Amino acid sequence: MMTAPAELRQMRQADVYINDARAAVLLRDDRDRVTFRYHTEFLDAHRDTEVRNRSVAWTLLSTPTFRQATADGGAVPPFFAGLLPEGARLDAAIASTKTSADDHLTLLLSVGADTIGNVRIAPAGTAPIGVEPAVDNPEVADFSRLAVSLGETIDVDPIALSGVQPKVSAQRLTTTVRRTSGSAILKFSPARYPRIAENEDFFLRMARGCGLRTPTHEVVHDVNGVSALLVARFDRTPDGRRIPQEDACQVAGAYPASKYRLKTETAIKELSRACADGGGSAAAATLELLQTVSFSWLIGNGDLHGKNLSIYAPEDFWLPTPSYDLLCTQPYAGWRDPMAMMLYGRNNRLTHTHIVESGERLGLRPRAVSRMLDSLTSAATPWIERCAEIGFDDRTTAHLENHLRERQASLLR
Repeated sequence: MMTAPAELRQMRQADVYINDARAAVLLRDDRDRVTFRYHTEFLDAHRDTEVRNRSVAWTLLSTPTFRQATADGGAVPPFFAGLLPEGARLDAAIASTKTSADDHLTLLLSVGADTIGNVRIAPAGTAPIGVEPAVDNPEVADFSRLAVSLGETIDVDPIALSGVQPKVSAQRLTTTVRRTSGSAILKFSPARYPRIAENEDFFLRMARGCGLRTPTHEVVHDVNGVSALLVARFDRTPDGRRIPQEDACQVAGAYPASKYRLKTETAIKELSRACADGGGSAAAATLELLQTVSFSWLIGNGDLHGKNLSIYAPEDFWLPTPSYDLLCTQPYAGWRDPMAMMLYGRNNRLTHTHIVESGERLGLRPRAVSRMLDSLTSAATPWIERCAEIGFDDRTTAHLENHLRERQASLLR
C-alpha cells in the first residue's frame, strides 16, 4: 500500500535497495541526524561480489572497514542528496509532503522509487513501488495540463522576466515517459525560454556530429503544437534494467548545493579516478570529459555544473555517460553567461592554449588535447551555418552565429 506523502515526515527509517536487493538502511534519530549503514545479511550474501557492485556509491564502499556514514540537520549523506530532484520538481515534492527543503529523508522517501541509477529508497519494511510514467504518448497529451498535474506551470512567470534569470536547467520541469524503445525523459519548454527544446535538440545533434556521445532524443509536440524534448534514459536498458550512475558531486562527496562551486578540474579528476577504480581508463575518461567541457564552451553552455558531468557502468566497467543537457544558454542570459564552473581559474575567455595546458595538468598529452580541439572546431563549421534550424528570430540567429564563430576561433591553434 502506498504511503500518503504527508505521512512520510513521521518515518524514522528507510530501506535502501541496489536494484532489487535490500542492501542498507537510513535511520533518523530525535536530533534529525541521519545514519546510513549496510545490512549484514546483504554483505554476507554478496561477500564474493566486486566491492563497487555490492556498494551503494563510490563514497559508501562496503569495505571491511566501513561502518556507517552520518549527516546532521535533517540532511542525508551527499550521495543520497544527489538523488533528489531540483528546481520545479523539488518544489513539487516539498509541497506534496508538506515539509521543508532541508528535510532530505522525507523528500527522498517521496521520490526514491525511481531515481537516477540503480539505487532506490522505500519506507522501511516495504519494497519500492513501481512508478507509472505520467504519459505514454506525448503527441496526444496537453503539456500545460500535464505540467499543472505535476505541480508546476509552463506558462510565462512574470517574476522571471524582471531581469534576474535563474539557471535554465533548474526552471525546466521533467517527467518520465514510457516508449516501446525504453524509458525516456520528457523535458518541458517554459515560455520564458523560447525555442529551448529546439535549442537543446540542435546542439545535441551538433555534439554528435562533433564526435561526442549523446543520448537518443527528439523534439515532440503536444495536441496544441507545444514543443518539448524527449530524451532516452541511458541509466536504463530497453528491458528496464537499472544501470549504476553517479554525477561529479556524488563521486566527490559534495552536496548538490556545491554544483556551481565545484571546480571543473576537480570534477574531471574525481570522475576519472572512479572510472579507473571501476575497471575503466582514467586517461580516456579525462579526455572525453574535457571534450564535453570544450564543446560546452564552444556553444555557450553556461550550465555545465557538477551534476551535468557523470559516469556510469552499463557493462563491467565505468566510463563517462553520454553528454547531456547541452544547449546554448546565451540567448536567455543576455549573451553574458560564463561557464558554470572554473577550469583552472577561468570560467570565461577559454582558449586553445588554456585547454591544452589544463589537459596536461590533468595528465593528458598536449598533442592528444590539441587533436581533440582540432577535430571539434573542424566538425563545428557546417553546424554553425545551420543554427537557423533552431527557429530563433533573425536577429537572435545572427547573434548566435557570430557567438559560435567567436568561440570557434578561440579554440583554434
